[in-house]
Amino acid sequence: MREYYIYLIEEEFATHYFGRESLIYHLFLEYNQSKQKRKQVLYKQIEFITRSIPTIRLGQKIESSLAHYSYYQCESLIHTLEWHEFNSYAKLTIHNSYIHLQSTGSYEAETAFFEILRKYDRCFLAMDFSANKFGWLNPIKERKFV
Repeated sequence: MREYYIYLIEEEFATHYFGRESLIYHLFLEYNQSKQKRKQVLYKQIEFITRSIPTIRLGQKIESSLAHYSYYQCESLIHTLEWHEFNSYAKLTIHNSYIHLQSTGSYEAETAFFEILRKYDRCFLAMDFSANKFGWLNPIKERKFV
């Protein structure tokens, strides 16, 4: 099973850390592994660089994009895709501060969710802590100043 935690990073930080997203990843990793006293400091840093998830609007966007598919289901803020022909399953749960995506089988179902999120906002950063993988859902172009 693949498990992703997806955060909406403030645009200023997303632009600044494009190409250096490993620094953001290690901040989250350290937060997950730290003791209580250190955890509070790290949480404030994470809170500072992330935006809250617009749960209702994002849920509506996902639902409107996938509602016409028979393999899509939605219950409140939990969205599932079970694509039997591809042996692909993904469950996306929207929280106020992050999105949790679990998937098994081939990558089609999770890719469908990633594509919707990518089009919704360019500052989503996905992290799979068990596989030590991370990346932007939509590559952020660095601003060029003349």
